[in-house]
Amino acid sequence: MRWPVALLLVALGAPAMAQPAVAPPVAPSYTDLADLVLASPVIVRATVTRAKRLSRRLAPDVPQGQARHLVEARLVSLLKGEGLVPAGAEWLWQGPAGAAPTRGVELLAFLVPAEGGKPDIRPYRLVAVSGQLRHSDTLEARVRAILADAHTRGIPRVTGVRSGFHVPGTIAGESESQFFLAAASGGPFTLVVLRRPGAAPLVKVATSDLIDESAAPVTPETLLWRTLACDLPAALPGTLASDPGLARDWMAARAAIGACGRTSARG
Repeated sequence: MRWPVALLLVALGAPAMAQPAVAPPVAPSYTDLADLVLASPVIVRATVTRAKRLSRRLAPDVPQGQARHLVEARLVSLLKGEGLVPAGAEWLWQGPAGAAPTRGVELLAFLVPAEGGKPDIRPYRLVAVSGQLRHSDTLEARVRAILADAHTRGIPRVTGVRSGFHVPGTIAGESESQFFLAAASGGPFTLVVLRRPGAAPLVKVATSDLIDESAAPVTPETLLWRTLACDLPAALPGTLASDPGLARDWMAARAAIGACGRTSARG
């Protein structure tokens, strides 16, 4: 049986791993999960039908205490991909000995198509070391939210800081800083920090020329938040850093946005 599946999202290409993936120790952060989602041409929900441990002869490079398995699974649903997919899939998984997924366990697998295979089982490679995760409704909802965000708004990427200015307000404790960011898309991208007496700094971002109308607070665990948290430089470049108001508001913006949360190399 084969499933006709319409294009869900334009997949971002990612090089296939040279070695089988190793099981992740913990559930992924938002950034790690987004990296997986965006790097994977194919994402499936699948039920394990068999996990066959490879012998030392077939997997001589496996470290002590780990094992390599050929995982075969029945596809339940396709979260990301295009074209025709078979009823089953298989891939190599490496992790602690005795920790392989057992028959009936549901997984989310982040995959790159491979060559060969049986007529009804297509081979894949896990896209990264964390590319096989135990399925849960919560995890699937997080993946689908990332896919929807990428489909609706694209994948924003900040590449640097072009310029900025700081303006004191008319009363003590009031000010505004605007940082004009360089974006991979080439479009406008402005980070705004507003200070009001007795209130914490308010950090907003605008992705259009109408900063006053379009600027909105940065929402955590979105792709926009991801690029700000992960791609903004730690300190302002050049002459911008010599302006005390800009330097103070830049640090306030970085603190408000929070840490990136990436634990492995992108992709």
